[in-house]
Amino acid sequence: MIRQRTIRAVAALLAVGLLAACGGTDSGSAGSGAPNTEATLRTGFTTAPQTLDPHMATSEIVSFRFGLNMIYDRLFTVKSDGTVEGMLVKNFGYSEDGRSLILDLREDVTFRDGTPLDGKVVKANLDRARTLDSPSVKARMKPVVDVAVTGPYQVTLALAQPTDVVPFILAEMAGFIMHPDLIANGNPATETNGSGAYSVESFAPGERLVVVRDRTDYWDADAAKVARIEYQAIPDTQAFANAMAGHQLDLGLLVPGTAAALEGRKGLVNVDIPSGTGVELFLNRNTAPLDDVRVRQAINYAYNREEIVEALFPGSEARYQYSRAGLPGYDASLEGVYSFDTAKAKKLLAEAGHPNGIDLGQVIVISTVTPGVADVLQEQFAQAGIKMTPVVKDGLEGPQSFSRGDASAMVQVSTMGTGFTAGSGYRWGPRTNPAGVTPEYEKLLADATDPRRSAEERDASAVELNRYLVEEAWGAPVTWTTAPWVMSDKVGHFSTDMDYAKTIGPYDPRYLTVSD
Repeated sequence: MIRQRTIRAVAALLAVGLLAACGGTDSGSAGSGAPNTEATLRTGFTTAPQTLDPHMATSEIVSFRFGLNMIYDRLFTVKSDGTVEGMLVKNFGYSEDGRSLILDLREDVTFRDGTPLDGKVVKANLDRARTLDSPSVKARMKPVVDVAVTGPYQVTLALAQPTDVVPFILAEMAGFIMHPDLIANGNPATETNGSGAYSVESFAPGERLVVVRDRTDYWDADAAKVARIEYQAIPDTQAFANAMAGHQLDLGLLVPGTAAALEGRKGLVNVDIPSGTGVELFLNRNTAPLDDVRVRQAINYAYNREEIVEALFPGSEARYQYSRAGLPGYDASLEGVYSFDTAKAKKLLAEAGHPNGIDLGQVIVISTVTPGVADVLQEQFAQAGIKMTPVVKDGLEGPQSFSRGDASAMVQVSTMGTGFTAGSGYRWGPRTNPAGVTPEYEKLLADATDPRRSAEERDASAVELNRYLVEEAWGAPVTWTTAPWVMSDKVGHFSTDMDYAKTIGPYDPRYLTVSD
């Protein structure tokens, strides 16, 4: 019989600290009253970037959501259904051999000094993104081997091999476009100069960013309806929830469990958005005994996803694979593939030569992960003879430590990125997968992203790739998070249809409003 003491205790602790009246959640926010275009939007997240340089982002998501997307326009965006669409790009297409990606740019975008955002500007940015030694962007740009200006407002990207993931990559930090003078003569870590509607008023690395609207000629007339946006990092999850309850913030992404206590609060709206992110136990396959697939499979059988989700992630879903329902790569037959089975976990460990169990040693637990996840994993693992020693680290230090091989595993938020195949390069890159990839993985990914193949053929290969990752147990997924956003009822136009909603976001407030 499964022991419930720890999981019940942790779930109870999450309910302490905030008492709320009964209430529900909405699928979006309309905003009460008329929009005030001179209003300030106060937003909160658990982590803030250390640099304003989009190409030096340590975390794609952290930098994207913490104001850089309001300062810099990007080449592409990802719609709520997971498809990619041009932003600065008007049209795009591939050569017959699939090795060239041609981008036709909008011709109505300028920087504040009147400099046009043209092909030369885009080339300068993409050349920097793919060559500058950086934590993640250079690796993400690996598919691009050259950039040529082939028209005043056209660039052609030479690709290492035929692939359709580059537009998704250019919907991330790599596609944020800076003024060429900032690249040549400035310091993008502390200075900004973009074509967006906002510029920086103040920046405290790792803590706070304030941006102000300072353009009346912005090309997107439907955007920038808020005069000022404040971004605040509040690492402590309870302090974060208290700030929302006290109306010190207008908009915030909370961790599951804490958001539920705010439902029904006067003046607040909860909006739950099923996203392509969740919690996962990352495994270092370079470390014995995790180099044995049977051990990794045993770990996947040794914890109860359904119980963890019910207790700690209300409204979310148990996760067994690397793509979510409704998005490319999803395979319905994989649901429940590693149902909780302590006996099967023990049997696999014995077959792998560990009849007395294993000790994973130090397991990094990222501080922003919902409290209690590591405690529950530790207790449930113990039933199968698996020991672990949780060590808490922050969201910047933890992944860096894991990438160096300092720990056998890491409990961290996992994302499918801007798309399953595009995100696979990030999820299974060196920062989150020290063991690297295999020829089988590379072949499946190539087939799933070859633009010369039909959409149906690529989708089928994406499903095969997903199945390979699950069967080889490269990781141990726990949950797909239903992202619990909480906001003032004065915030309008926040919904499940916003860009990036079902993949990494939604983190782009460009069309949000604040009412009086």
